[in-house]
Amino acid sequence: MASVAEAHIEMLEPTPRYTLAESGDNKACPCGLGNSNRTCGDPNDRSDPDRNAGRVTEVAAGSTIRLRWDEYIGHSGRFRVAIDFDGADLTDFNSNILVDIPDPSGSMGNSGQGSIWEVDVPIPNMTCDNCTLQLIQMMDGNTTDPVADPVGRSTYYTCADIRIVPGDQLPGADAGADQGGSDAGTGGGGASGSGCQTGGSASLLAGLGIMLALGLAGRRRRALARR
Repeated sequence: MASVAEAHIEMLEPTPRYTLAESGDNKACPCGLGNSNRTCGDPNDRSDPDRNAGRVTEVAAGSTIRLRWDEYIGHSGRFRVAIDFDGADLTDFNSNILVDIPDPSGSMGNSGQGSIWEVDVPIPNMTCDNCTLQLIQMMDGNTTDPVADPVGRSTYYTCADIRIVPGDQLPGADAGADQGGSDAGTGGGGASGSGCQTGGSASLLAGLGIMLALGLAGRRRRALARR
């Protein structure tokens, strides 16, 4: 079994596709298990079809979820979160980046809990059965420029298998509601339930229109009665 020092990062939430015992050290793209090592130099190793059906996390479309990980070994660079809507392919991850934040030197996270990091990840407002979230730690010292493609750069990889469903299909969740998100970390916002607010305003305006129409009709009847 690999030590945590070899792994550098470990995803805590959502449930990762591979445990550290399975992936060894999270060095291979796109999800930590493979032969390509940190630079993802083998083109045949840039897609991972081995979805783990027993570790799928369901999330609400249009919501914001909290992603947490532990940075065991501190390196300066970037953390990036991306999504593939059908599988786990590096090209698709590069095309669908959700969060990209600096990773300063040292192993202190942003959560106030030692080396634990947290970011709020905006989930697209759509459904999918075969989605994958990817977290990478790019550690070549560049904390400024977002990571368009980790190929050729020293990087650690981990993934979470997710299923995006309508919010009302999640137990105890309202459609569009956030799933544990807050202002801790960074990475953009999700839906805030504004659809319900828009519907309420429309109903109020419709009701006022009906009341106005009835009032005008009553005035006409009273005017005719005086003649």
